[in-house]
Amino acid sequence: MNNENINPLCLQKQSTLLGAYDARTICHKIIVPFEIEVLKKALGGSNEPFLNKPARFSKLDKTNAVRRGNDQAILNALCDNLPLISSSADAYQCLIYLLCKLIQIRDEREKLTLFMIDDSTNLPSKLLQYINEALKISYEGEVLTLMVAGIYHLMYLHNPDIIVEVHPVNQSGASGREVSDLDIYINGKLISSNELKDKKYAETDVRHAADKVMYAGGTRMLFIEGSRGEKDSDFIDTIQNEYMFRNFMLRILSYQFFLSTMISSLEIIDCNEFVRFILQTAHETKFKKEVISYLDKLAQQIFGLKRN
Repeated sequence: MNNENINPLCLQKQSTLLGAYDARTICHKIIVPFEIEVLKKALGGSNEPFLNKPARFSKLDKTNAVRRGNDQAILNALCDNLPLISSSADAYQCLIYLLCKLIQIRDEREKLTLFMIDDSTNLPSKLLQYINEALKISYEGEVLTLMVAGIYHLMYLHNPDIIVEVHPVNQSGASGREVSDLDIYINGKLISSNELKDKKYAETDVRHAADKVMYAGGTRMLFIEGSRGEKDSDFIDTIQNEYMFRNFMLRILSYQFFLSTMISSLEIIDCNEFVRFILQTAHETKFKKEVISYLDKLAQQIFGLKRN
């Protein structure tokens, strides 16, 4: 149903602007399922829209609190251009334009995960070679997160009840049910939490991550450090024993130990599925484009990845 009386700058009914409406309700009930089912998460796949800080206002305004730079530029553009939509015909044309752009994003993303890797590369040594080479560049911890997530994905590859859920690096609370950097759920229940750190960290970082998992009802957490994950003091044994006394299993371990243990336990080594998962996850989690390109090119070099 068309309604030319609504104000496109409004986010909530509580707005004092004329034409106020509840944008989140429309997003949640209409746009979210369409974006997930048809657009294949081209907008990021969030099932809880309007929970980020820029959307927690009653209306769009250039004075709303957002990060400087690109986020502020986007807010300014919305405030300048949305009021120019003055009729249902204008809105329809804008909708068609945006859908075309999103379909293009969806199709380009799907092409990226359509490739072939020869079965001859499905060797533990080859997979470990790829991961070690990838981890030579951190990209602010995004590579470590994807490598660990990919290994978990292979571990649970044939269990459809298990979901390996990756969250944006260095963006706390970006997901509605985010507990750690990498959470694993079985039938919706949290079974494993993983905090990943590829830079110097302190005891307070470990405590913050572990307490967050405990608060969410979790009973265990791995704190996995990358090659750049230097500690500022020796506290591992003390803090692990402390949390064990609190009936919580906390283990701080190196990425080498994690990878060698997990890869040696994998029933199936599927490098094609590993690369497909990490590239798709990087897209859906809005990791850097440079990371996606880097991992794609590396897969071409080491696995012989080919596209038609």
